[in-house]
Amino acid sequence: MKRIFISVIFLLPVISQAQDSTRTLSEVTVTASLQPTDIRKTGRNVTVITSKDIEKAPVKTLDGILQYALNVDVRSRAPLGVQADISIRGGNFDQTLILVDGVKMNDPQTGHHTLNLPFPLDLIERIEVLQGGASRVFGPSAFSGVINIITKKNQPTQVKVNAAGGQYGLYQLGAAASVATKNQSTLLAVEKIHSDGYAKNTAFDRHNLYGHTTLNLHRTTIDLQGGWMDNQFGASNFYHPKYYNQYEQVRQNYVVARVDQQFSGAFVSSLTGSWRRHYDMYDFDNYRETKPSAINFHQTNVWDIEWRNKWTSNLGVTSFGAEWRRESIISNRLGDSLSRKKEVPGFFGNFYTFGKDRDNVNWYLEQLKKWDRVTLAVGTLFNMNSQFGNEWYPGLDVSYSVSEKLAVYGSVNRSVRYPTFTEMYLNSSTVVADPNIKPEKAWSYELGAKRFTGAVQATVSVFYRQTSVAIDKIKRPEFTVPRMENIRDLNTLGAEVSYVLNVATLTGRDAHWLQRVSANYAYIWADKKQTNFQSFYTLNYLRHKASVGLTFRLAKSLSLDTWYTLKKREGDYQWDATTPPQPYATIHLVDARVSWSRPAYRLFLDCTNLLNQTYYEHGFVQQPGRWVSGGVGLTLR
Repeated sequence: MKRIFISVIFLLPVISQAQDSTRTLSEVTVTASLQPTDIRKTGRNVTVITSKDIEKAPVKTLDGILQYALNVDVRSRAPLGVQADISIRGGNFDQTLILVDGVKMNDPQTGHHTLNLPFPLDLIERIEVLQGGASRVFGPSAFSGVINIITKKNQPTQVKVNAAGGQYGLYQLGAAASVATKNQSTLLAVEKIHSDGYAKNTAFDRHNLYGHTTLNLHRTTIDLQGGWMDNQFGASNFYHPKYYNQYEQVRQNYVVARVDQQFSGAFVSSLTGSWRRHYDMYDFDNYRETKPSAINFHQTNVWDIEWRNKWTSNLGVTSFGAEWRRESIISNRLGDSLSRKKEVPGFFGNFYTFGKDRDNVNWYLEQLKKWDRVTLAVGTLFNMNSQFGNEWYPGLDVSYSVSEKLAVYGSVNRSVRYPTFTEMYLNSSTVVADPNIKPEKAWSYELGAKRFTGAVQATVSVFYRQTSVAIDKIKRPEFTVPRMENIRDLNTLGAEVSYVLNVATLTGRDAHWLQRVSANYAYIWADKKQTNFQSFYTLNYLRHKASVGLTFRLAKSLSLDTWYTLKKREGDYQWDATTPPQPYATIHLVDARVSWSRPAYRLFLDCTNLLNQTYYEHGFVQQPGRWVSGGVGLTLR
C-alpha cells in the first residue's frame, strides 16, 4: 500500500497538461506545511472556518463550531466548552494537536484539557482544520490531525460588549477593548459563562481573561499574548455512570512571546517562547466534604522554545529550525515519588507527592518548491525524547493544478504520539495504567481533488492510516477493571467529501433568499474488531458523520442559519460489568440561529437540539435537550 501511494503521488505531475487560467478566487493561505501555502495548492485536505462562519453559527464556544467541521468528532460530556474531546479521522481525543497562532496547547496530563482555552469565540479570525498525521511539520501529538486557531490581530480602536442568556440559568457576558496606533495594537478581553445546569450536578462557572499586543518595527515584529481561564463544574457521572456527585475545577495560565525578524528579502527568522500551566482538581464523589485526601490534584507546566527560519532561493523555500519542549507534572496520583512533597495551594493538609519531567527536542527541515502547475513540500523531523528515544518522521505533500479551478493532490506522512501522564500512571477503580506503554506510531496516506471557483469550494479525498502501535483503554473478561494497553496493527480507511455553494455569488443577486449551502460527509472503516474485549477509545469512532448548513436571507440584515448533523458511532458502552454492552444510537441534531446584524450591533436567537433528541456522546452522560437562548453584541468606536 505504501509503494502504491508513493508511486501515484510522483506520477500526478505528468498525467495532465492543462494550462492555468485567470484567478477567480482570492488567495487563502493555510499552514499545512512549515510555510503558509495557497489552500488550493496544498497537498493536504484543510478546512478553513472563518470569523464570519463563526458569527452566523448557532454556537457560543469553540467546541460548538467544530461540531460542524468535516470529519471532526466532538464528544461532549457537557456543552458550552465545559468539557469536550476533539478527534479527527477516527482518532481519539489525545491524537489531535491544538495550536493557537501556531503555539502548541495540548496538555501532557490528558487530552480532556485540550480545549481549556481562555479567549472568547469572537476573537478568532479563522480556524484551520488539517486532516491526517503531520508530525513532520508540528512534531508529536499531530497524529490524526491538527486544529490551528488564529486569533484576531491589529484590531482598530474600539470597544465590544456582548451579553446572552437562556434556559437553565444560562448567561454569557463579555467585553473586549482594543487600541491601535501606527505601529502597535493592543487588545484585552474578559468573559464569563454560567449555567445552573440542565440536569442534576451539571452547573458550571467559567471565567476567561485574554490579552494580546503587537509591535511593528522596521524589520521586526514583536508579538505578546497571554490568558487565564478558570472553570468549575458539576461532573455528574462523567467518568463512572453510578456517581452523580463528581466535580471538577480546571484552571490555565499561559504566556507567549514571539519575535519575527526580516534579515533580508530572502531570509526570515522567528523565535517563539511560551509557558503554560494547567491545574486540575477532580472530586470523584463529594470528597471535598467528607474525605479531602481522596481528591485528585494535578498541576502541569510546559515550557517551549521554537526557532524557525525561512530561506528563499531559486530552489524554492527552505525551512529549518529546532524546538525544545519540557513537560512536567506534580500530582498526588501521577508520576514517580517526589523526594520532597509540595502542599496543594488552597487545600491545607493536601500534598503533591508524585511528579514527572520529560524533554522533547525537534530538528526539522522542509523544502517547498512551486512550479507552473506543481507544488511540492518534502521534509523530515528528527525527534529526541528523554523518555522514549530518538526517531525520524519524514513526509511529502504534492499538489498538481489541472487548471486554475481544479487540483489533485497526494501526501505520505509518518506521525507519532507520546502517552499522556494519565495513560502511564493513573491507577484507580476505573482504570489500570501502564508506565511502560509505548508511543503511538503510524503512516498516513491521502489522495484527493479540490475544485475552487468564485461560487463553489469542493473537496473529495480518500485516506489510509497504517497504525503500527496504538494506545487504548481495554476491558477484557479476565480483568474486572479496564487497562491501558498497546494495540498492534490497526488500519483505518476513509473517504471525505465537502461542498460549499455561495448561491448569491452564483446568481449575482445578493437579495437571493437562499444565500449559502455547506455540506460535508465522512466515512471511516477500521479493520480491527472488538473480539473478546471492549475498546473505550480507538474503536469508538464515527463510522458516518454528516453536516449540512443553510444560510437564508429573510430580509435586509436579517438571516437564518440552520445546521443538521448526523453521527453514527461504532463501539458500545455499559453501565457496569454485570450489564451487557449496548451500541451507541444514531444521533440527529438540528440547530438554528436567527440574527439581525448591523455595523454597530448584532441581535441573535439560538435554538440547539431543536428536535429535542435524547442522546449520548460518552457512555451514560446524557446531553441537554432543546435549549433556547439569545443575545446582543455592540461595537463602539
